[in-house]
Amino acid sequence: MSTRGPGASTGDAGTHEPGRGHPTLAPDRTALAWTRSALNIAGSGVLIARAAFTADLDALGVASAIALALVALLTWHHGQTIYRDRGLEGGLAHHEPVALRWLTAATLLIGVVAIVVTVAI
Repeated sequence: MSTRGPGASTGDAGTHEPGRGHPTLAPDRTALAWTRSALNIAGSGVLIARAAFTADLDALGVASAIALALVALLTWHHGQTIYRDRGLEGGLAHHEPVALRWLTAATLLIGVVAIVVTVAI
């Protein structure tokens, strides 16, 4: 027999205690999304560098590895920063169109570099 009241879900949203995090976990999901994006960028950097080294394009391999490692680090750091800042401000939502534009541009550039390296092989 369940001790929950009628209409209670199986999640933790109905059992939120004041002062204990955000009830919807939106800041946590946002931080995880930025971390996931950083891991994607880092993985793409490894694959592009590996393909470039295989094709004897050593300069491109080194440059892409360093550049994408830096972009991945900045992406991860940005996600951690907004997570910390939102936690201090009480979890208020802030839209970040500039950061999303930069992330979109970086993703498109990574895709173009990956295509160029693949064609060069």
